[in-house]
Amino acid sequence: MIQARMIFWGGEAKPVARAIEPDNLPNMSLLIDADRLCLQFSTEKIGTLLSTVDDLLMNIKIAEETLSCTEER
Repeated sequence: MIQARMIFWGGEAKPVARAIEPDNLPNMSLLIDADRLCLQFSTEKIGTLLSTVDDLLMNIKIAEETLSCTEER
């Protein structure tokens, strides 16, 4: 079993966490503290791990860009 943890800091941690929360799988947990977002997950294969990390990073990027666009208006 391969386990991974991704930690992100920033003022938008809570809204970003809420945006990606529907994508959580049974092998994932999402923790939110003030300005920190922590994702933990596990998988059997390295390829699955890389795909999961890639998907999460893209979804977080989109969430941050969406928040940025709404703040500018």
